[in-house]
Amino acid sequence: MATDLTERVQEIAEARDIPESEILEQALERGVKDLWIDLVLLRYVNDEIDRETAVELVRRDRVKRAERDLQAVEDDVQWGLSA
Repeated sequence: MATDLTERVQEIAEARDIPESEILEQALERGVKDLWIDLVLLRYVNDEIDRETAVELVRRDRVKRAERDLQAVEDDVQWGLSA
């Protein structure tokens, strides 16, 4: 697995003609951003923060998608319980 990751980083760096360290920095930034968004949305659906705060932190479209996803899960559970 580590070899695959190393090879991917090397390939991306070569294709973009930038150092591997810059690729790793960008990957870390993207990963942390995604984890932050996940955390904010988790806090929102768990009623730890309000909708307005969630929208301010991660944008309205992401909050709406989380709401749709949560509703879909709740609908599936209800369907399963009634079947």
